[in-house]
Amino acid sequence: MYKSLTLPQGMLYCCPAGETAAEQHAAAHALLAESVRQYTGKPAPLRMECTPMGKPFFPDMPSLHFNLSHCRGLAVCLLSSSVCGVDAEQRRPLRERVVHRVFSEEEQQALAAADDPDLLFTQLWTLKEAYVKAKGIGISYPMREVSFALTPDGIRSNREDAVFRQFAEGEHIISACFLRDRMP
Repeated sequence: MYKSLTLPQGMLYCCPAGETAAEQHAAAHALLAESVRQYTGKPAPLRMECTPMGKPFFPDMPSLHFNLSHCRGLAVCLLSSSVCGVDAEQRRPLRERVVHRVFSEEEQQALAAADDPDLLFTQLWTLKEAYVKAKGIGISYPMREVSFALTPDGIRSNREDAVFRQFAEGEHIISACFLRDRMP
């Protein structure tokens, strides 16, 4: 059973996934097929290719952009007419080495002052992952250069080339990114 959420830029789908990486991968790809069918009214294309940096795409449907994420217990699929990226993670403990390596000074200060640093760590991490997945460049991107602040008004970022959304699904945080320069 899957859930869907309509966004101004596309559709987000999620479903339960297993405990093992193989179960999660299978759930994500089954969700992709069902999501494409729901979104387009057509079966998912059989052929998928990847950019040189590994971002998957459907060569037979170039105007349909997608991205997948899976973790213990959850698979997520994002579909859009815009280039997009998605990341889902189960809430995880803050990891100091990661914070110092990939978080900006402002983010590090926010984490130090947070009432729930583990939650904020997961929220910021998934936003960074969604951005680099949308860009199609993976974590080779200097992630410290992408900075976020979560405010009562929403997500603020130093990246003006993208729109961000974030959701909670149980103990999971889901972050979505849509690139502005590639929006219709």
